[in-house]
Amino acid sequence: MNKEKIVWVKIKNKSYYNTLIKLNDLGITIYDNRKEQDYLLIKTTLKDYARIKKYLISLDAEVTEVTGILKVKQILKKYVVFTLASIISIILLFLVNNLIFRIDVKTNNPKTEKLVLQELKKHHLKTLTLKIPHQKIEVIVRDILNNNKDTLEWLEIKYDGLIMIVNVTEKTKTKEEEEYPNCNIIAKTDAKISSLNIYKGVALKEINDYVLKGEVILSGSITHNEEVKDTVCASGEVYGEVWYKVKVEVPFKESYVKYTGKIRYNLNVKLNDNKYRLLRSRIDKKKEEEINLYKLNDFEINLVKEKEYVMAYHILSENEAYNKALQLAEDKIKLQLDKNEEILVKKVLKKEANDSTIYLEIFIVTKENIGEVSIVREEVLNDSQSVPKSNE
Repeated sequence: MNKEKIVWVKIKNKSYYNTLIKLNDLGITIYDNRKEQDYLLIKTTLKDYARIKKYLISLDAEVTEVTGILKVKQILKKYVVFTLASIISIILLFLVNNLIFRIDVKTNNPKTEKLVLQELKKHHLKTLTLKIPHQKIEVIVRDILNNNKDTLEWLEIKYDGLIMIVNVTEKTKTKEEEEYPNCNIIAKTDAKISSLNIYKGVALKEINDYVLKGEVILSGSITHNEEVKDTVCASGEVYGEVWYKVKVEVPFKESYVKYTGKIRYNLNVKLNDNKYRLLRSRIDKKKEEEINLYKLNDFEINLVKEKEYVMAYHILSENEAYNKALQLAEDKIKLQLDKNEEILVKKVLKKEANDSTIYLEIFIVTKENIGEVSIVREEVLNDSQSVPKSNE
């Protein structure tokens, strides 16, 4: 039985027993049978079904159900488009999640780009290779930086779909000292000096001194008995306390994007500035992410990831709106701060709330690098004497 192709056959039943006798006389193998209304259902082989159709023409017989491998083939045939689409989707998902199709080095220096790509290749990171986990990436980054201490300052590797993005910062060599023999460090904003590290030059200000924008903090003129003996390009680190007043207004009714979890994939073709979507999108409100699969000049093929969302609303309490306003003010200031700079003090000066919004005025004190280089150029006077002049 296992080697035969088994099917269920439906026969119009005029006489239940006479039909069974006819089938038995013909030598039809019946594994199972049952009577249903005006029909007789028998379980037999596909070969015997062909004999019934050939020799018992008077019996109205047809196959109603197949079993085993025949059933699998029937389902695959019926759902061939869905099956192929599913297979292609699985392959695309595997490629998106596991392969590197392009490496994008974020630098304007072709030499640096070539250097980084060569270093990545040494660690078996190149296009059309499998992605590696985050822990191994950190080891590779440290190794590349150690091997290029004089060239690279910082390196970051992250994935964006099929693309490996490499952010790189080169080591910059200051040329002021070579090109200009006399430089000052001046204040780039009003502040109170909190720390002062002098590498070259003479300090004209001290810690806790208040300085105005443009005032000289470190001078490049080395004097003795009020006479300039030598000039250098002053250098050093000057940090100070800087003050801000930030105004923020936050509504109590807050709208936000809520993702439903429904994700669809599509493909588009880009030719010059025109895009052509290959499949009709079935999502109305969606956020789209494009992942480049292929690019040649002005021709591109992109995989489009569509994430469905709906607009939702949330009513903030006065305390929630107050805390959000404080955070927005802090975030606004942080945008202009560098790595070693920070917020020291945050104090609310004014608070007003009505039915729809809350308004805050916030006083913020930061610790910032307040020094900047000012080149001192020489001007030739009519009497042929040279005096220094700062370009503050």
